[in-house]
Amino acid sequence: MSLCPKGYVEVIEGLARICIPDPKLYTRPNGVFEPAIAPVFYNPDMVENRDIAVTVVDYIAKKKSKTKELVVVEPFAATGVRGIRIAQEVSKPEHFKVVMGDISDEAIKIINLNINLNNLFDKVMVEKSDANELLYRLRRIGIKIDYVDVDPFGSPAPFTHSAIANIRHGGIVAFTATDLAVLEGKYPDKLFRRYGVEGSITPISKDIAVRVLLSYIARTAYIFDRYIEPMLSYVYKHHARVYVRVFEGATKANNQARTCLRKIVVCSYCSYNKVLDLYEHVNTCPLCGSQAIEIKPIWVCKTVDREVIEILVKDLELKPWILKSSKQLLKTLYEYSFIDSLTLRLSLLARALKINTPPKAKIIECLRDLGYKTVKSYVYHDGIISTATVDDVVRCMKS
Repeated sequence: MSLCPKGYVEVIEGLARICIPDPKLYTRPNGVFEPAIAPVFYNPDMVENRDIAVTVVDYIAKKKSKTKELVVVEPFAATGVRGIRIAQEVSKPEHFKVVMGDISDEAIKIINLNINLNNLFDKVMVEKSDANELLYRLRRIGIKIDYVDVDPFGSPAPFTHSAIANIRHGGIVAFTATDLAVLEGKYPDKLFRRYGVEGSITPISKDIAVRVLLSYIARTAYIFDRYIEPMLSYVYKHHARVYVRVFEGATKANNQARTCLRKIVVCSYCSYNKVLDLYEHVNTCPLCGSQAIEIKPIWVCKTVDREVIEILVKDLELKPWILKSSKQLLKTLYEYSFIDSLTLRLSLLARALKINTPPKAKIIECLRDLGYKTVKSYVYHDGIISTATVDDVVRCMKS
């Protein structure tokens, strides 16, 4: 018999049992569950997001000295599913604490119920608090945070300062952004207001979205004489997700700002793209002569850490309760980790070249034969990511 209150149902996610709002009660006219109108937010489409988050915290725990405390903070706990899964599934050091917060009374009630369902009262601390307030208060009382998961409804921008300022040196902050249309440049004014980046929509806007988010996070870190090292970054379904390590160091922050914050120019017609210095300007595409869109300042350095992803991939294979889609996503990102380039879309290039679009597999084979690392895009069906020059991509397409 379920212990969930009226209007809630029990589900299993990972190794956790949780009560969530009954999807049948909160549906759109088309019958699709709409988590935003439920009394407590739970999105079943974000299981992969949570699967990977738990695995990242497990990675941190295994690296942590057993004599030192590991502190994880989830300031947008809602049903508590992420924090409960972390408490259930992570290989725990001797001292381990999960702090969950939410501003909603109903959420706090359901979090405590779900903690009881999983017998975790000795491992989890729950506070009714605004996210920013919680993070600053924890630092004020001397708690050093190893991992923060910033997963709000919409943009993480209002919570980036508190997360970056309060994470310990070398700690990891994960950010989810569901305002993907803004990050992609669909609303240029809002992109500039919210993230301080100039730009507009491009044929490879999902590639751009991740780098816009990293640009904003990096510039926030510089305010505190800190800098970031991206560990894992991707766009999946309706959201962007990045994990960054945060370190102290004004000099390194200066150097990183000069190296990693530059300009990307993207052709609005054929997807040609190139990294430029901030003072350089390109108005038209050198390949097809169409309008070139400039996005600045944007993160142009690595977006993933290959060694970490390799460890995460192996770790996930040992966990049969993790979704196959989560495992496949990480495997794909591992392939990408060998190539620090943006997507080229073959159908758009073919249109500009006035040729039929050749089979993607043939182009990848041709480029690999030329010695270039090349993989297919997991975001764009007609996309490839390659270390090749655009000239050599064109050569393979014409051949």
